[in-house]
Amino acid sequence: MTAAAKVVIRRPNPARFAAEVDAVTELFLDARRAALPKLKARRTDAETCEWMREVVFPQRSIRIAEQDGEIVGFAARDGAWLEHLYVKVGFTGRGIGSELLQVVMSEAKLVTPVLRLYAFQCNEGARRFYERHGFAAVAFGDGSDNEEREPDVRYERRLR
Repeated sequence: MTAAAKVVIRRPNPARFAAEVDAVTELFLDARRAALPKLKARRTDAETCEWMREVVFPQRSIRIAEQDGEIVGFAARDGAWLEHLYVKVGFTGRGIGSELLQVVMSEAKLVTPVLRLYAFQCNEGARRFYERHGFAAVAFGDGSDNEEREPDVRYERRLR
């Protein structure tokens, strides 16, 4: 029996920008659909890819989790806000999300004393994940402030 390949957490490769945006977009869409099948999509898949290409990748601090040359997770942070952390369907439960989160927290503590994020109230898996990693729920919203119009919860964790 061979050992599982090591996961590498890295920044995007500018030479592979288009391919990485496409892979991350597919991962993002698949993971959201698997975790939140009833969530209302406010963008088409093509619009989501354009948003990743034009907004998320160029304007956020991105970390990619890669295993054997395959993108298996990603995280996007903007200052004190963790905006996205997704693991590829079929790769959850292997510590990939935890590794991504640790890298993001290490980077974030250089610029902010607190890391914040939103999760949908109905996303019990994400909520358990963040609570297990020391995040505390500090506010509950009715969804009027997010594009999906889904009730959410704001989490915070002190970093220093």
